[in-house]
Amino acid sequence: MSLIGSRNERGHGKKGTTKRRQYSREALETAVEKVKAGMSLREASRESGIPHTTLQDHKKNKYAFAPHPNLAITTEEEHSLISYVLWMADHAFPISRTVVKALAVAIIKESGRSTVVNLERGLSDNWWSRFRARHPELSARVPDPLNRARVQGDTPAAIKGFFDVYEPIFVSHGLEHKPHLIFNCDEMGFSDKHKSRETFLCQKDRKHIYQQQQNTTREHITVHCCVSAAGESIPAFIIFQKCLPSTACALEGPPKALYGVSPKGYMDAELFLKWLLFFVKHAPKERPLVLVVDHHKTHVSREVVKFCRENQVEVVCLPAKTTHVLQPLDISVFDPLKTVFSRNAARLGLVRGDLVIGKKHFPAMLREAYPQVVTKKNIMAGFKKAGIFPLNREAFDSSQLVKLVPTTPDPKAATSEATAGTPDTKAAEAPATPAATTFLVPGGCCSTCGQRAPPTNPLVATGLVSQDLANVLVPPVFQTSNRQKVKRRLLLPARVITSVKYNKLLHQQEAGVKEKQERKRKREELQRRREKREPGKNTKGKRKWQAEVSEHCAPVSEDDVCLQPQLPWVFSFPSFDSLL
Repeated sequence: MSLIGSRNERGHGKKGTTKRRQYSREALETAVEKVKAGMSLREASRESGIPHTTLQDHKKNKYAFAPHPNLAITTEEEHSLISYVLWMADHAFPISRTVVKALAVAIIKESGRSTVVNLERGLSDNWWSRFRARHPELSARVPDPLNRARVQGDTPAAIKGFFDVYEPIFVSHGLEHKPHLIFNCDEMGFSDKHKSRETFLCQKDRKHIYQQQQNTTREHITVHCCVSAAGESIPAFIIFQKCLPSTACALEGPPKALYGVSPKGYMDAELFLKWLLFFVKHAPKERPLVLVVDHHKTHVSREVVKFCRENQVEVVCLPAKTTHVLQPLDISVFDPLKTVFSRNAARLGLVRGDLVIGKKHFPAMLREAYPQVVTKKNIMAGFKKAGIFPLNREAFDSSQLVKLVPTTPDPKAATSEATAGTPDTKAAEAPATPAATTFLVPGGCCSTCGQRAPPTNPLVATGLVSQDLANVLVPPVFQTSNRQKVKRRLLLPARVITSVKYNKLLHQQEAGVKEKQERKRKREELQRRREKREPGKNTKGKRKWQAEVSEHCAPVSEDDVCLQPQLPWVFSFPSFDSLL
């Protein structure tokens, strides 16, 4: 006599031993559809392995989900609120739970209708849980910090420009089956702060747990890494600040690693040129090689271009501010390497609580962490996600691209230009803001009353928000004056710095620098000649200017406070309301 199973195994035993379901949601829906089509419950149960009682309950819609009605705001208002939340998340201004509840209260107040909600205390947590149940498309995430310059530089046009430059090189050199000839290099900095990201154990009712931080030196250390699309890596290049820790660092560090020194512990043009000699020595002998780098000034010097052209190394520069999307090392190597390094630094405190992690111990710690992260699997995954190898323009994560928020022209500037009636040539020559389209259009001045019309909400114009909520669900505004010149660094596009075109550009820049230095030398020489001809005139002017400065920069007493606005060095700043 054989036993099929005990009472507990069949799910009829003690409390807590009920057998969990072993079927998917798709299998359940398929079985229910068959039962509704005419198949018997027993036959459908034997075929799908789902209990016949479960099939019977779902056939009768016993478990049909009926969301709780929303008694706070209407369905249209809630739809506008959801559209606003998703729009803000797409533009890197995510909305938290507290802000959503505050916006819902503002919607109720804007409507002016009677409600059961206590407007002083706000909406309850039950309302929030039901709100989330009604909208399963929402998900809570911890946002990653993003520099505003990356928002302006990381655009679909910039990424398309990179592939337009990289694809001809990829095809012309026949790299479809040669991943060992495609390389990516970049620097990674280690400072004196090593933060552990592990979860530790403590007593259950304890609210706080502390961890003693390891004492570290304040000197910056740079690790230059280089990997290929085949999953291979060039030995690391470690750059210390001012001096090497000791002669034993080469024995304790990663195998075959290169060591260098710079005044501040960062990569410079001279060290990068020396590393290129090291790179050519360890790279495959087959040519040409393709090296993908960022736009750092140490990577694009004339000496680097000359050396790479002589050794048949095609250097492709990524677009500015796009390395977190297009650089394989940033995608799959650097962040895990810092995590493992920080974890090892925290575990050292369990053995030596008084250990100081400095330049002396850094090579040994990097030797332990480097092979755990810089693996063939991680390297190849980074190249694949970036779309560099295999070549795929659509491989990058499009969710990392932040949509640009349109800017608003300064209303005061627009009003002054409208009333003056003549365009300002200086304002017309001023550089435009990188944001392409202006949605918040300030109304022009009325020809009858002369007053300026209020601005319109772009979300209302696109149909995401209803007109009644135009004053509540408002996107962030970036005002830029047409008369104000804002100095911004030029976001460089992708380019091949070893090309003939870039080589000519370097010659032109060098000639321009020499011409500028020559003009400066001539001006200084002319000034020296004038000083020799009229020695007393310049000293009198200099003394007169010093007297005027001393007169204006005299300390102000309490009795002269009322005269401060008339002084040349006192500025009146606009109020916070005027900035809004």
